[in-house]
Amino acid sequence: MKTRSILIFMIILVLIATLSFTGACKDESRDKEAAAGQENIKDETSEGETKEVAEVDEEASDEEEAEENAAEGPADAEESSESAEEETIQEGETEKETEIPEELMLKIEKADGLFGEGLYAEASKEYRNAQIAIDGSDLPDEVKEGLLESIYENYNNAQNIIENARMHHKNAMNLIYEKRYEEAEAELRAALEIYPKYQTAIEALESLEDIKGLQ
Repeated sequence: MKTRSILIFMIILVLIATLSFTGACKDESRDKEAAAGQENIKDETSEGETKEVAEVDEEASDEEEAEENAAEGPADAEESSESAEEETIQEGETEKETEIPEELMLKIEKADGLFGEGLYAEASKEYRNAQIAIDGSDLPDEVKEGLLESIYENYNNAQNIIENARMHHKNAMNLIYEKRYEEAEAELRAALEIYPKYQTAIEALESLEDIKGLQ
């Protein structure tokens, strides 16, 4: 009986020791959890403060950039305005520089008028004068080239007409000298067909008709 009582007493002591040890472990675990929780709170607080500081810095940077842009804006606008004014002035100066002298335009108009009337010799002479005036002017090269191109076709056609008409007239004079009057007349009429107002050919044909009338 006494042995049994001692055994029960020892069991009770073991249980009490076990419970005490378990309680201590639980308390230690709670302490660790609490400490970890506090550290997490500190980390979150620190992170939040860092984010707030970064946001504040970013806002301050945006404000400074906005102020700088605001300060630079009027300057840029002023520079753009000055640049536009300079371009306008340069365009105006270019227009003045490329203005074609009235005297030169009158020469070209006169030559065109003579060409249109079929007075090719007179037109060729005026085109030549216009060409000399264009080459000797102070106009830019591109303007000179444009003016020369505008008269080139008529000037070239007038010279070709005169050259061909003169060739027929020369042939006619040789035939008249050889008394081949019919062939000479054909040559003169060919010259006048090309150049109806070729005065030299007109006078030669009248003389030839007089000669044929005397025969």
